[in-house]
Order: sequence, then C-alpha cells, then structure tokens
Amino acid sequence: MIPGILTPSGNLGACTPQQVIVQPIAGVAVTVGDIVMFDLAGNNSTYTDVATYDDADNKKNPFNVVVLATAALGEGGIYGVVTEAAAAGQRCKICIAGMVTAKITGTATIAATVLTPGAGVLVPAATLVGTGVALALEANSSGPNLRRVLFNGWSFGSQGA
Repeated sequence: MIPGILTPSGNLGACTPQQVIVQPIAGVAVTVGDIVMFDLAGNNSTYTDVATYDDADNKKNPFNVVVLATAALGEGGIYGVVTEAAAAGQRCKICIAGMVTAKITGTATIAATVLTPGAGVLVPAATLVGTGVALALEANSSGPNLRRVLFNGWSFGSQGA
C-alpha cells in the first residue's frame, strides 16, 4: 500500500485512487498531501508549442508537469494530491481522483465540507466561489493537516466564477 492512499472495497471500489506519474516543474519540491495542478496554463510560455499535447511521452507535455496549486478562485484545470514526495525536478506520483489523504487548512473545515484548492493545500469553499475538487471525510480543527478526502481533480470552473 502506498502511504496516503486508501484502497476501498465493496460498493466504494469505484473510489480506488487513480494515480499518475508526473514531474514537478523545476525549482519546486513537493511533499505527501500537497495539492498540485497540471501546468496547462504554462503551455503558451513554458513549452515550445501545442504539439507537445500529442506527444504523451514528452517530459514537456503539460500533462506530465505539475506546479503547486494556487489560490486563484474559479481556476479550472486538472488537480492532484501528491502521494509520493519528490525533490525539485524529480518524478513523483499524484492521485487525480479517489479517496486520498490531502493537506487541509482552515479552522472551519468539518467533515462533509466541500474543499477548493488553495496555495498547495485544500481550503473550505466559500459560498461556492472557487472550484470544488474534494469533499472532507474527516474533521479538521486548524491546519495544514493531513486528512482523508474524496478527491476529483478534474475541474472546469465554478458556480461563483
């Protein structure tokens, strides 16, 4: 079993974590539980051209590179939870959907709260502004703490944006 990954069975078998191997963008180290996002926005400036989308094995393909999530509200994209720490420039594993242990901050976080990406952590969604990517499964009194969440990193905006 991989640390931070909860493998459900029975009716929750569909919540089995979906993991991928990625590389944090240069200069960024990640730890278990960090919230990252695929660097799709950087494609226009960081990468050579959009042809890298078609080459899944290219290390510069934006689907192979992640950055720490930002606190930008309503930001669409594909988010993940780091399940294997990595030094800057090294490859790591992230979970893009499923039950996983993630970093949560905020004193208002309680079980069954919708969470949105903050700066490398999940925070309680404020009046549906920001893209909801997780549902808290454990209470959190302050943060950041590692807590179990039901995570779905595919996000394309929010009701508040």
